[in-house]
Amino acid sequence: MQIRPFHGVWLMVFMGLMVMISACGSTVALSKKVLPASLAKILPGQPVLKKRVMVLPFVDQADVGSEKADTLSRTFYDALKEAPGLLITAPPDGIFSSMGMTSPQYGIVTSSRLIDYAERQGMNAVVVGVLNPVEIATRKTGIWPFDKWRKYYIVSVSVNIIDTVSKTLFLTHMESDDFSVPLEEADQMDPEPFIADCLREALPELVEDQVSVIETALEDYPWTGKILAVENGTIMINGGDDIGVKPGQHFEVFSMGRTITAGSGREVHLLREAEGEIEATQVMEAHALADAVAGGPFVPRQLLRAKP
Repeated sequence: MQIRPFHGVWLMVFMGLMVMISACGSTVALSKKVLPASLAKILPGQPVLKKRVMVLPFVDQADVGSEKADTLSRTFYDALKEAPGLLITAPPDGIFSSMGMTSPQYGIVTSSRLIDYAERQGMNAVVVGVLNPVEIATRKTGIWPFDKWRKYYIVSVSVNIIDTVSKTLFLTHMESDDFSVPLEEADQMDPEPFIADCLREALPELVEDQVSVIETALEDYPWTGKILAVENGTIMINGGDDIGVKPGQHFEVFSMGRTITAGSGREVHLLREAEGEIEATQVMEAHALADAVAGGPFVPRQLLRAKP
């Protein structure tokens, strides 16, 4: 018998955040300063700009083998490329393994070197998934005197999104599927073929489920750009026609402010008050030139947010 768990936790968290935000106007003001922002939907009127996203191959902790892991990675990558609000990029051959990822803990994978590399390539976010090891648990089911012991085999896939500007993990989400057999039957069988069958059946659907979660999270996330260079009053920014920048579009300019430590222990960077405003005057494929409208001075590496 196959038992599928309820995946409503993410919805509950989302609804909780929305209630908290709607209850306090100052929360909205603060959310504009925090990188990463919680949800772009709390900032009505924000211009929609596409995000450049680097999608890394799945980390195979389930030992499904390189061929199967590569197939799942390609399926995930191709599905995300269909998202209209995202510009999906794969890392160059070899860079994923050469820079390495730290051992997953609770399904979370990070690599500061790789995130820095993605930022230099103009990415807004990095997505990396983990095919988690199959968990095995024994549980009692049913009501006495009809209760029975069963062995459960839990297949799961975790996906993480890292913001390249703040260098923080702003979403980690796990999808899972349970398979169970009576305990006496499990004690008599060879578990390896059964686990292989569970992985074969569950992983494609779990990967597919993750696509919609990641697509929604990334499309809701506000675009953050930066100033690349300033010369003779002309400002070059890292957003162009590819993400939807238009001539005449205005951007607020920020510098990174102080850092606070969240309850989880991770650092969250805050933006200072807007230091000025610029206007795109000439838009190229991946960059744009802009003129100062107000404030300043403007220097490379200052951050941008499209102005409503």
